[in-house]
Amino acid sequence: MRPFALFCLLAASAAGARPKSSFIEIKSLPSTVKGLAAVVEREKTGDFRTQALWAMEAKLREAGAEVNDPDVVDALLDETLRRVFDDMAAATDIYAWEGDDAPRGDVLIRGTTLVFPGRASTGFSKSYTVRPQGKRIDRGYLNAECTVKVQVARSPAEWFLHVETKGWGVAIDPVLASDGVHRVVVRLFSKGGTVPPSIRHERPVWVGFFRQEATGGPWNPLVFNPAGAKLAREQETTLLPPDPKVKVTDAMRQHVLAVRLGDLAFINPARAALHESELRWTSLNGLSGPVVDERTSRWIDPLRTVDDALTRAVVVLRLASLGVEVTPDELFDVLVSVKQARVQAEALLAINKRLDASAETPTDDDLARLTALGGVSDVKVWRSLGRAKGGQGFKYFHKGGGGWEPIVPKK
Repeated sequence: MRPFALFCLLAASAAGARPKSSFIEIKSLPSTVKGLAAVVEREKTGDFRTQALWAMEAKLREAGAEVNDPDVVDALLDETLRRVFDDMAAATDIYAWEGDDAPRGDVLIRGTTLVFPGRASTGFSKSYTVRPQGKRIDRGYLNAECTVKVQVARSPAEWFLHVETKGWGVAIDPVLASDGVHRVVVRLFSKGGTVPPSIRHERPVWVGFFRQEATGGPWNPLVFNPAGAKLAREQETTLLPPDPKVKVTDAMRQHVLAVRLGDLAFINPARAALHESELRWTSLNGLSGPVVDERTSRWIDPLRTVDDALTRAVVVLRLASLGVEVTPDELFDVLVSVKQARVQAEALLAINKRLDASAETPTDDDLARLTALGGVSDVKVWRSLGRAKGGQGFKYFHKGGGGWEPIVPKK
């Protein structure tokens, strides 16, 4: 090849190897709530804003400081309820005025609504006036001025009695704050059924983020989405996209998990049976399949020792169902500390499974003691738990500091 031709080929190759002149911007999320809030406020729409929103939600939920000032909680609850009732009264077909699969809006036409006590001040008492315009309401209430009175219950027992037998209830989760951004979660409940008495959780859960520009000034929403789906099963909370076809990310699933764990606090601990509307709450399952599966069981593992007995029980039973190792004492705790019969039945199933799969040969002393307590045959022992056939079926036993004792499930 001639030198000139070779030069031309080399020059062409070099030109083809040059990078294009277009500039590609790679965005990265801020690491603070303040920075994430700025992205959420500035971007308005788009995937980058969505990522920042879920990162901000996770940071506040996992590391935000709880606000214990009842005046601040009162102000945020008031602002949230005002927006919730305005949305319920809007001219949409989201809310039904009687029970079906949709979120219900008949709180606007009922009596006094009670707030679960403990976070808002005991003196919280507000009235909200709206004109219902919804397309699925009773025609007799259309465009008629309606005033909803909301006040704090005197005790949890009064709240449960009111919501299970009379009217509506409101509950506010711990308000979490960081960098001036406050995360507010409000749940609405109505009478769910009479056999057994129960409450119905009205989806969706309202989640909002507020900021106060100056002390004593108004609380302005950074994010406060209205309800977006007519069918409750299509929207777990107001943060979750109402379209069931939207891919549910891990951040969304953790948020749903937090919502479900919060629901457990509003199952009446004095009632032995669960209503069908409450069964889903105790499963830790959610949209698009399980919220907690084998891959994500680590999310709930730290909750095995929380103070709330029902939360402990649900977490231990969920882990056991996934094949995660649980201890005999954890399953024993479920039987003696949780009143709900369905939860106790699941604990017995888990205990039986382990006794059948991991039974140890009982010592002569163990065998003698369990027989003396009424276990006449087929004695099986799994560490501190025992089972034996008695005169009327299986009996269960626990070995503590004082030796073997019968297990009497809480009733």
